[in-house]
Amino acid sequence: MSLFQVILLTCVMSLMVKGHQSCSRNAGLMKSIQYQLKLVEDNDGKCDCKGRGSESGKVAFMAKNSADLQNTPSKSVVVYNIVITNIGNGYDSSSGIFFAPSNGVYTFSWTVLTHSGKYFHTYLALNGKLIARNYTGAKGVADHASGSQNVVIEVKKDDKVFIKVQDGYTGKFMFGNSWSTFSGYKL
Repeated sequence: MSLFQVILLTCVMSLMVKGHQSCSRNAGLMKSIQYQLKLVEDNDGKCDCKGRGSESGKVAFMAKNSADLQNTPSKSVVVYNIVITNIGNGYDSSSGIFFAPSNGVYTFSWTVLTHSGKYFHTYLALNGKLIARNYTGAKGVADHASGSQNVVIEVKKDDKVFIKVQDGYTGKFMFGNSWSTFSGYKL
């Protein structure tokens, strides 16, 4: 017998002993107990507490790089490995892919900081399809260069959104140490 069932049985027994009290108050309490029991039964006795403390339907993430990326091959997914925010648990820091937890219009942004004399071509992909590009180049520049891009797109549940190194290019250098970021949220 589960702890919930023991508590329920205790409440029912208490109601039977105090049967002389107001029937309407007892009936309301009984309905409440029955409702709570049904919720537990519908979830196979498990409490689904995930997501509590945040408003349902909200989705937002922000991730950054801990280390520099150098000579990243063409078509590679750029993995932003340190998660700062992940409301809705859509971003996977091991793969660099955002898996949309729900349908909607989303905005995404990414920033790349490169070293003097280097470059890093990237694009945002929706299910592998190129949506927007970002070129950060510091060739012939004595200092670093930063490039950012923003997109607003309609996304379906379970769609994949990620940043890739542009086809035909090697990502020569992208600063880590929190300089390069990837973020998104549902409008």
